Amino acid sequence: MNITIVRLIIGILLLVVPALILFRLDRRFLRMSASVMGRLTVVLAVMALCFYYIFQWDKAWLNILWVLLSSGVATAVYCRKRWQSIPIYVSMTVVTFVMGVLVLLLMDVSHLFSAYAFIPVMTMLQAEALFVCRRGITTYVLERRTHKELYEYLRGNGANQLEALRPFLTKAITRAFAPVLSQLLLVGLVFVPSLLSGLLLGGIQPLQAIAFLALMTAAALSSTMLVLVLSIYIYTRMS
Repeated sequence: MNITIVRLIIGILLLVVPALILFRLDRRFLRMSASVMGRLTVVLAVMALCFYYIFQWDKAWLNILWVLLSSGVATAVYCRKRWQSIPIYVSMTVVTFVMGVLVLLLMDVSHLFSAYAFIPVMTMLQAEALFVCRRGITTYVLERRTHKELYEYLRGNGANQLEALRPFLTKAITRAFAPVLSQLLLVGLVFVPSLLSGLLLGGIQPLQAIAFLALMTAAALSSTMLVLVLSIYIYTRMS
């Protein structure tokens, strides 16, 4: 693959087609779209610059530092409230690191913390965990605040803390993972072929690419569940 600057510019010019359609139909939405695309261009340019040097140097400590910083920024942007961001970031950092290392060992990569393997695997695991856990911990907190009498009732009738928190934990897990499970088939039909195409373009053999997707799906579901439970535990200890 060899995409030069000129070829990239020609490819970006394909956006002229939807721009012309929006210009005729809805110019306000066109301005909004242009603003979003402008910000996306800035983000991609910064990421391209960072990735260029990170992949050139390919140092284990630098790759780990990048994952920590990028996940911290993503958590701060997506989880605005302190009671969301701190538990999720701490639990996500610990769990996805362990799970990511396990995935890399199962992949039998030559260098465990290589930028070409470590950063993509960690990014995929953390992205799934971040979206699901924000929904889960928000549900948990709202249920605790809305039905605080239930917790006191269970504790007053001899239930230990885990037993008293079980209804709220169950509600958080089911509400967080229900959309994931309902969309799993759609993801398998739409998202997986797109990701599989990217892997094939990267030169990975088809069977190895499918095995990687299966491995990452199992790892993402497992790590996300652990991150959610751990983040709820950290929130409970903080509150």
